[in-house]
Amino acid sequence: MTKAIVVLADSKQAKKLGASVKRASADIDKSVDLSFAHDDYDYITVIADKPKDKHSARELGGNMFKKYKDKASSLELDDALGFGNDILEGADLAGYTFEKYKSNPDTAKLTSVTVGDKDIASVSQSISESIRFARDLVSEPGNVIYPATYAARLQRILTPLGITVKVYHQAQLEEMGLNLLLSVGQGSEKDSYVVVMEWMNGKEGEKPVALVGKGVTFDTGGISLKPGRGMGDMKYDMGGSAATVGAMHAIGLQKLKRNVVGIVGLVENMPDGKAIKPGDVVTSLSGQTVENLNTDAEGRLVLADILTFVQNEYNPSTVINLATLTGAIVATLGKQMAGLFTNSTDLEKLILQAGKGAGEGFFRMPMGPNWAKMIDSPIADMQNIGGPYGGSTTAAEFLYKFVDNHRAWAHLDIAGMAWEDKGKPTTPKGAVGFGVRTLFNFVNQDGTIDLKTDGDMDY
Repeated sequence: MTKAIVVLADSKQAKKLGASVKRASADIDKSVDLSFAHDDYDYITVIADKPKDKHSARELGGNMFKKYKDKASSLELDDALGFGNDILEGADLAGYTFEKYKSNPDTAKLTSVTVGDKDIASVSQSISESIRFARDLVSEPGNVIYPATYAARLQRILTPLGITVKVYHQAQLEEMGLNLLLSVGQGSEKDSYVVVMEWMNGKEGEKPVALVGKGVTFDTGGISLKPGRGMGDMKYDMGGSAATVGAMHAIGLQKLKRNVVGIVGLVENMPDGKAIKPGDVVTSLSGQTVENLNTDAEGRLVLADILTFVQNEYNPSTVINLATLTGAIVATLGKQMAGLFTNSTDLEKLILQAGKGAGEGFFRMPMGPNWAKMIDSPIADMQNIGGPYGGSTTAAEFLYKFVDNHRAWAHLDIAGMAWEDKGKPTTPKGAVGFGVRTLFNFVNQDGTIDLKTDGDMDY
């Protein structure tokens, strides 16, 4: 067995390792790898300082896992580093792979990670399990995860946690009048679905928080067809729904004393003779009419109907929706932060606080009448695009037309954050599971009910 250890400079563990480690501990900047022979360990890394918070602890765990995954069979981390559970979570998330369809999947040499008397198996009931679940959903190809199979998987995985899962299939949605959502999927052979996840474990009669996710399981753009290059990445256009589902999974797993309802709209956007065409007008569940000028601006149509549904059926105190919604937000913020649009500064502060604890960044973007009028339609109540400029804000303005203006609401555009191209300390290349931890942290905070909306927003 090849063994590695990571110790804090000048800790009891470092001193136990001998005079050479003690000398190295006295003169390091951030960390140093020791190359001399040792009786008990093949590799030794000395860390100058403890992690300053949970996020940096997770990054430490992830970095050390990646450092030794192909070198050592066991990795010990000094208990003096603190944040043991977070270090192990980081290592667990760094070790995530999605190779179920490979004949010969890569196998890491590293099989044991411990911090003091805790090992990596102890995080199986932590939020990292929920993030892994979300990553799996995003990683699955479109011929495996489509609306019906997605709904079935949610029912199978979430029901044992005590979450009430309600599945609405296409015929029910037609009867209920979710015409905007259905219009997106009408060019596909796959039926559209809506899945509602109820967790009512808080105070009796207290209004729930609503988490709302876009679940376009594959997005060709429809008749407004996307370019072929990179279209395979459009399996992750359901990243907002995966974050919503992952958060509900974590909430159920941790048995939070909260009332929460999650809802995802599941569709496949395909070109076909039956597909919706640019210029078509559709009546939404809210009764408002929408002129569809670009069938690749479809996620907002899905969200609009399920936003209406969740408000009508559950009267939530607070609504947060997530979506990989616009390329415009990626052009604005890159792959560094998600866009945050809201009618409530109180809600903004809580989301930013939850995101900081999660290590997930959000930046509040502008909204207002100047952008709202950009989606005026000459023949309908609104159109689904606003022209070549301000695309992320006009998309948010579209969604806000389906929200009770006196209800605290936020839209998180995670288009640049759902998929990682290069890999980060706790995220291999691929699906991130972005938003799961922020939503969980948000729900787990106090003060998320009856938030004030901004009175100076002129709508």
